[in-house]
Amino acid sequence: MQAIRNIHLKCLAKLKKRQGFTPLEKAVDLNRRSVPFKADGGIKPPSAQTVRERSSLTGFTLVEAMVTVVLFTIILGVCFMLLLSGTDSWHVNGVLLEVKQELRKGTDWMRQELIESGGSTITNVPANGTWYTTITFRTSTGVSGGTITWSADTIQYLLSGTQLLRRSGGVDKILAQNMQTLQFRRQASTPNVVEVNMQAQKTTPKGTTLTANSNFKMRLRN
Repeated sequence: MQAIRNIHLKCLAKLKKRQGFTPLEKAVDLNRRSVPFKADGGIKPPSAQTVRERSSLTGFTLVEAMVTVVLFTIILGVCFMLLLSGTDSWHVNGVLLEVKQELRKGTDWMRQELIESGGSTITNVPANGTWYTTITFRTSTGVSGGTITWSADTIQYLLSGTQLLRRSGGVDKILAQNMQTLQFRRQASTPNVVEVNMQAQKTTPKGTTLTANSNFKMRLRN
């Protein structure tokens, strides 16, 4: 056996010298053919395309991150603008409702009392078609002996600043706020009809000025 082993070793030595074989350069495949042997074990570094594909699956690139930030900023800006618009609309509607309520309060008071008046008791709004800023009159308290009796104290409507006042017996009562205009007139052809023109105005927190008007006619009963 030793002799056979020695013969085998000599054959390998001769083969190495004749073919220049080195273990790191050549190998023998299963079909006993000599094939190149790679020092890195056949492992190749990944290509640039492979790197890009893997990057797209594992994270965001700088461009993608910037686009995302821009889109998010635009969406946030639109939401903010919608919120501001809704808030402004809420303020406008609230102020307009308040102005109309003030007009309604003044209108209701004057309707109830003017209808009980008579053309002969109105002292400062002559029937000449001219607008006046105040009106003074008396209201009926009943009938005595076929004659209408009138209240002892006169009633006067006037503006004091932006307040609509009812003055009677030396006492002022505030009927409405935020008033800008108060006007009365009678026509010569219809002295028992009083025309009333009122305007109220208020500014929203954003500085928008809102105005509402009330115009009506009252036919005096007496």
